[in-house]
Amino acid sequence: MSSKRRAFTKLLAILLMTGNHFAHIFLPGSSPLAMLLTGLGYFTAPVMCMYLVDGYFYTHSRRGYLKRLLITALLSQLPFWLAFRIPFQLNMLFSLTFCLLLLTVAEEMKGNSYRKPLLALLFFVCTLFSDWSAFAPAMVLLFLAARGVREKKLYGFLFAMLGLSIDAVMTGFTLHEPLPLFCFRLFSVNAGPLLALLIAYPAEPAFTRPDPRAEAPQQKTPAGASSRAAGVSQWFFYLYYPLHLTVLVLLKHFVFV
Repeated sequence: MSSKRRAFTKLLAILLMTGNHFAHIFLPGSSPLAMLLTGLGYFTAPVMCMYLVDGYFYTHSRRGYLKRLLITALLSQLPFWLAFRIPFQLNMLFSLTFCLLLLTVAEEMKGNSYRKPLLALLFFVCTLFSDWSAFAPAMVLLFLAARGVREKKLYGFLFAMLGLSIDAVMTGFTLHEPLPLFCFRLFSVNAGPLLALLIAYPAEPAFTRPDPRAEAPQQKTPAGASSRAAGVSQWFFYLYYPLHLTVLVLLKHFVFV
């Protein structure tokens, strides 16, 4: 995928995520608009999980990648709690942080036969206390298994649709929703992953990790404006999460009171 196409997909992901959070904070959960905005926001999870796997192999510094995720996760936690009032739950950047650690265990740990599964289980359990819960590590492992075979990436998106559909069915039956509203709920929760399947998946090439024994050709690093632009763009996507939550919290408490 070209850098422009990937940047567009990330931008769409954070915009739809913002709509999801707006619906959770300001709209009645049973309203059709809230259902639609919430469902479209589910575009973000499979896309970010797929990019996390690609980023794990592509990044120049996995330690730096982990540090950026952890810093923004910590910055986001207070706005997350104030926005959603969910006690003892961590935000989705913690989910991605734990998934990155899970990837590291799965790919890098050698030797000791019991430490690897124990650490993998530990990071998996940690995601249960985070936004996206077990969906995040499951999708990450599916996208990891798909590395090198583009068509298998489809399974990550289909898994998201299946899990959300099951949750929607259970919610609809619990609330005794009339059939039209129940069908709309089922459509809405699949709108985001289906849109991700239509936009992100077709342009996503299979990612193959280069052979570390092969010598990469020397390339000159772009200097000046292009290098600074890349840094700004990278940090924009990280910092948008805590900043937009902060804005929504301020609107909730000081404007729409």
